[in-house]
Amino acid sequence: MAGIYEQFLSVGVETTYGTAVGLARSYEGQSDDWQRDVEYIESQGFREGLETTRSDRYEGISTGATGSTSLDVMNKGMGLILQHALGASSGPTQVGSTIAYTAAFTTNSTGPTGSYTWQMVRVDSGGTARPFTYEGCVCTGVDIEMALGANLNMTLNWDSETEQTSSAAPSPTYVASTTPFPYTTASVEIDDSAVTNVTAMSISLDNGLDTERRFLKGAATKGQPKRSSVPAYTGSMTAEFASLTDYNSFVNSSNVKLELICTQTTAIVGSSYPYVHITMPAVRFTGSSPVASLDALTSIEIPFTILDDGTNAAVTIATQSSDSAF
Repeated sequence: MAGIYEQFLSVGVETTYGTAVGLARSYEGQSDDWQRDVEYIESQGFREGLETTRSDRYEGISTGATGSTSLDVMNKGMGLILQHALGASSGPTQVGSTIAYTAAFTTNSTGPTGSYTWQMVRVDSGGTARPFTYEGCVCTGVDIEMALGANLNMTLNWDSETEQTSSAAPSPTYVASTTPFPYTTASVEIDDSAVTNVTAMSISLDNGLDTERRFLKGAATKGQPKRSSVPAYTGSMTAEFASLTDYNSFVNSSNVKLELICTQTTAIVGSSYPYVHITMPAVRFTGSSPVASLDALTSIEIPFTILDDGTNAAVTIATQSSDSAF
């Protein structure tokens, strides 16, 4: 009999949108908010003796599903789910002749074009594992957080073509010997200079996809989501108020280069260390004034908008790990 700690989350990369594939890898998801989307259509009209909408005039139509994958970023195994998260990917590229490899995941003008099959195995109260499979999952956005007392965390948001319960659950397969990036591995740079007063950073990347591509074709099955609006890339930092520098960038509406760099201290090999390096070449601070307090040091909230500088990707997530393939 299975218990709640037998529940797990697995994924595979689809060859064709909406066609389920074998599940290649399992991840340590931290929440379960996958939900079937249903549209209800009713018909009402003059009818003698009508009490309310008739049961044969009320129809539920499945329109897909939505969900998200929240997890701590690990020092390897992340490329599989990042390669179709933002728009483009490159690598893994071997570092010299070593066992270290670099990869990059970037925003672009089209957004994600690949899709996934996700499966969430839920255990019912009788101890039976019930696999729920989500086909045609396209990443609609990515949220990243780093704060004191926490690990680097990432949430990938998904739109799914359909939810079904007919596919069996294979045994979970995890990448071996993975470790997260605690806040002690993190540093922040502005215009290539380290800053030492930031206490938290969050980044929100909305891919701007149309997830309602349905047609009069005899079925409710949607078309693969595609970009239909300008993506909204934003974020925020919390910091001690150390000087007027960041405040003046806000007041003067200046563009700055902003980076979040997380580097572990145990080498992959030689001088190559696992890292996650997020680069935003053109960021505009959109606030704010510092706030004084009677029981804490003066702090400042710095919301920002990530812009396109016309040359570089608006956002690049670069990694170094021992992964020779996604």
